[in-house]
Amino acid sequence: MTNTLALAARLRGMPDDALSVALASRTFRRQGVTDFFDLADALLDRDSVQRVLSGLDRTLLATLVALGEIQQPLSPDEVATRLSTAAATPGLSTPSARAALSAVADALLAHPEGDDRFAVYDAVSEQLAAWPGIGLPSPAALVDTPPPPALAPVPDTERRFTDRLAAERAFEAGASVSELIAELAREGARELQKGGLALPASKRIAGALATDVSTVPTVLSVAARAGLIAIDDGVWLPTDAASTWQHAPSLDRWRALATAWQDALPDDLRGILADRSRAAWGESLRDYVAWLYPAGRANAQERVTAYMRDAEWLGITAHQAPSTAGTTLVEHGPDAAAAALRDLFPAEVHRVYLQHDLTVVSPGPLEPAIDARLRGMADVESRALASTFRFSAASVNRAITAGETAESIRSFLAEVSLTGVPQPLDYLITDATERYGRIRVRDVDEPGSRARSAVVSEDAGILRTIEVDQALSSLGLVRTAPDVLQSRFARDVVFWALSDARYPVAAEDAHGNIVGIRRHRLAHPRPHSDGVPYADLIARLRAAEVDEEGSTHEQWLARQLDLAIRAKQTVIVEVALPDGRQLDYVLEPTGVGGGRLRGRDRAADIERTLPLSSVRGIRPAEPGA
Repeated sequence: MTNTLALAARLRGMPDDALSVALASRTFRRQGVTDFFDLADALLDRDSVQRVLSGLDRTLLATLVALGEIQQPLSPDEVATRLSTAAATPGLSTPSARAALSAVADALLAHPEGDDRFAVYDAVSEQLAAWPGIGLPSPAALVDTPPPPALAPVPDTERRFTDRLAAERAFEAGASVSELIAELAREGARELQKGGLALPASKRIAGALATDVSTVPTVLSVAARAGLIAIDDGVWLPTDAASTWQHAPSLDRWRALATAWQDALPDDLRGILADRSRAAWGESLRDYVAWLYPAGRANAQERVTAYMRDAEWLGITAHQAPSTAGTTLVEHGPDAAAAALRDLFPAEVHRVYLQHDLTVVSPGPLEPAIDARLRGMADVESRALASTFRFSAASVNRAITAGETAESIRSFLAEVSLTGVPQPLDYLITDATERYGRIRVRDVDEPGSRARSAVVSEDAGILRTIEVDQALSSLGLVRTAPDVLQSRFARDVVFWALSDARYPVAAEDAHGNIVGIRRHRLAHPRPHSDGVPYADLIARLRAAEVDEEGSTHEQWLARQLDLAIRAKQTVIVEVALPDGRQLDYVLEPTGVGGGRLRGRDRAADIERTLPLSSVRGIRPAEPGA
């Protein structure tokens, strides 16, 4: 029998870091856990055992069944021999059996013995035996039920259509993530406490991406997994990495998204996809996962659904069949997958048409670096393979605020334009740059004043317009001089309110110099660390072992014997004799008191009484001893 006594001794002997890792892999009650016996009881509680069994795949479950079939520890060779001919684990090798035994031992479901042998804890075998009563497979069915039939590979004739559709989706995915970053840079999106975005934020983002609201969670998931956006103080915002990613070529952008998807795959799902890299994933994959995780099929299928949804959107699959790029990604990695996509991506253009109505038309997908800079000085009107932008006084002001000049704008446009710079656009640039700075916003640092910023202009007419503008009423602007309006809000808040209202506003530093400011915040999520998991619990358990005199030996013996008496378990008692020799007695303990142990010696058929001071150790007896 391998029970609480054996597990308690094992837990007590584990180093703190190893014990912490083992406990972190389990869910168990912590109330009432005052020593290692209580901890062992909690870990072998039926609910705790069922929770961990629910997350095991069929190979690990079959390994536990094999250990429980006989009342003695098994080696990896013996487990492999017993399971290699089973329908659920055909051809199981000794290295695979050793890995499975190590996994169930690390999960505190099996007990490592000497000589590379393992035994299952009784509570685990009992819970598996009770599975049919809760609608789960019996131990025999876990071993004897074969997996669903192997899937047929995707035919080459279908793969051509799959690859074309997948390439379109892959390119569109990169463009959509770029739009998401731009929209979150303009205005972040608050995450609800229960998770997800509020409907107005989802609709706003869907509008910016020209997609359905139902697609927004997928775009968020893909971008967040790649580290391009993150939650900071409850708000989704771009990260530092987003700018570099946006300026990268489209193929490199897709490679980064696909790499993040692959890196995030759980190890079990990664192995499943590798085995099915050339076959349709869809429902047949979900059927296989349901067979693989008989007690946790719902959670396993939910994970599969989430990753398959993102794979479909990224072009790793199309109609649930892996594309050539998807197969290559699973088999050879993201660099090879990107190479497989290269010839299928639409050619990028680096020239545009500038028109007299102040619009810009790209004849195809723009190179990301050109697209990103153009967005800084013009507003996106429509996004597709051929996008449209529009210049305005406000958009030019925005560019100047970000550090552009009239010369740098003209130079860039002349370089990328197929039609030169039209005269109306040239006039707009000139007018906007001349008007820029007619209104300035500066910080206010006056003792006793509630004002934090001031709007200054020599144009009294503009100040009067701003003063009565209802769109700016929330700023609480108060005239304090003929050329000054003050506000209780900070300079940047006032600046962007005026900019959004399309006033030619500039920001000043403390010395009165015009400075460029950037609107968007970047996400700087604080690293979440709880320290060493279960460190407090382990420290309490260690402290509880030490009595007032600093000795733990007799306390430990008493708890072991009490547990053996309650379980009517036969144990081996190691006794030190006066002449220095040590003898082992196989006893069934019947009582402890007065510093003595009483127990039935089955071999000699007598009752023995031993002084606890002479007992050096206790361990469970082998079955039949």
